[in-house]
Amino acid sequence: MRKRLWLLAAGALLGACAPRITAEPLPGVRVDVPIQVPPPASPPQPSQPAGQAQGGVTAPVIKVLPGNPLPPAGSAFVDDFSSYPTGAVLPVVAPDRYGVLRTGGNWQKITVEEAFAPDGRLDKAVRMEGGYGEGFLTTGAEDWTDYRVSFRLKTLEACCTGSHIRARLFLNGAGSRALEFFIGWDPINGVGLYKLAGDQRFLLLQRRELNPTANAVLRDRNWHDFVFELRGDGTVRVFVDRTEVVNWKDPDYNRGGFGIGPAGVTFQLDDLKVERL
Repeated sequence: MRKRLWLLAAGALLGACAPRITAEPLPGVRVDVPIQVPPPASPPQPSQPAGQAQGGVTAPVIKVLPGNPLPPAGSAFVDDFSSYPTGAVLPVVAPDRYGVLRTGGNWQKITVEEAFAPDGRLDKAVRMEGGYGEGFLTTGAEDWTDYRVSFRLKTLEACCTGSHIRARLFLNGAGSRALEFFIGWDPINGVGLYKLAGDQRFLLLQRRELNPTANAVLRDRNWHDFVFELRGDGTVRVFVDRTEVVNWKDPDYNRGGFGIGPAGVTFQLDDLKVERL
């Protein structure tokens, strides 16, 4: 018994004399003690709510349509993308404003990068690139109607014949229904409009005489202005560089969000503006 008490006393003395390991914080960096390291995140369990990872870390929920409200009359939602960090994936850092509609097997590349403005200033823009049918960057909600979307677009690379740019108009929340605008060269040929329902598509309009306009947008590497007007009576009007290229009234589709995506194209998008008509 005496031997055991002696060993305990010796252990306590050695512990008191042992050196203590400390960490000095970097200058200007506040360290709260004790420092708690969160446990590694595990795959969400069926009982966990969507977007909630184990350990209290909330992951962004990226939807087909983010469900953001249409701006009130007399105001506008404007985004020049300068407030986002370079390299950020736009729908991840702003899931309340932007969504993604995936129509192919690959993740759509939608990142913020440095870009030159038309006057040569160094600016920021959204870079979108993808093969054929990979997806769309979206904004809006299913009840959006009577609104205008405008932006500037510059093609950086069009890989091959058939490259084109697409926009989905009156897009529903499931991504199964929309009107699809396209602009590109052979075999797309100019400018046109499809009507989509699930896996079905019907060509509503094709303007082959606008092939020179399409070639300029896809090849000259200059900024071009796009405007889409979507009205509650189903009227769709599209302008490229202030010239009307589409005027169509659909009997079925008259509300929904907006999406834009590449097809064999890499382009930059800037100065997005959404306003109520």
